[in-house]
Amino acid sequence: MGLAGERGHTGAMLVDPRTSASLRVGDAERSHAEAVLQEAYSVGRLNEGELDVRLGMAMRARTRRELSAALSGLPLQVRASPFVQRRVSTPDATLLGFLAHGSAVFTWFLGPLVCYGVASPGTPGRREAAHAFNLQLTSGLVVFVTMVMTMLFFPPRVLAILVMVEMVVWLLLTVTSAARALSGRPLRVPTIGFLPEGKARSRRP
Repeated sequence: MGLAGERGHTGAMLVDPRTSASLRVGDAERSHAEAVLQEAYSVGRLNEGELDVRLGMAMRARTRRELSAALSGLPLQVRASPFVQRRVSTPDATLLGFLAHGSAVFTWFLGPLVCYGVASPGTPGRREAAHAFNLQLTSGLVVFVTMVMTMLFFPPRVLAILVMVEMVVWLLLTVTSAARALSGRPLRVPTIGFLPEGKARSRRP
């Protein structure tokens, strides 16, 4: 079967990613997968943790095989449910992402963690809060490792310079991430995945 499939109640094309597993997928297929996962969560087929993990898998998927793994064991039909539509498009997602990143300037990882906890599972705001949390812990780990290595092999003056540079870079990354989140164009910096975040898509002009 090709990319065209049966139309669901929402009018969107249904695509079974379990066929032609090596074919590439695009935004349309990933968006449909997100709707399927939101539907499964709303009817109790997935819990919060499973939803976050599977959304991350779906948003990172590049082939139908990868997308199929995110949808394993779930029906592909999506009902025209106002509840699901409301969860997919969260008006306050950009503000929550901004608060998650911005609060880190004063609270380090605690602010992003609180934002992650209050955000609805599977929403863009929760994914951005997860990224903010991961960014802060990854940055802290980099600073700690740098300090230890520098203290072992270099004089204190070098340590002071390196820590100062790292703090400036951390502040710039945090502020820039907050601004980009508020504009709806999230900045993606490689981080350690302490919390599942998925791949948020930027708002297109």
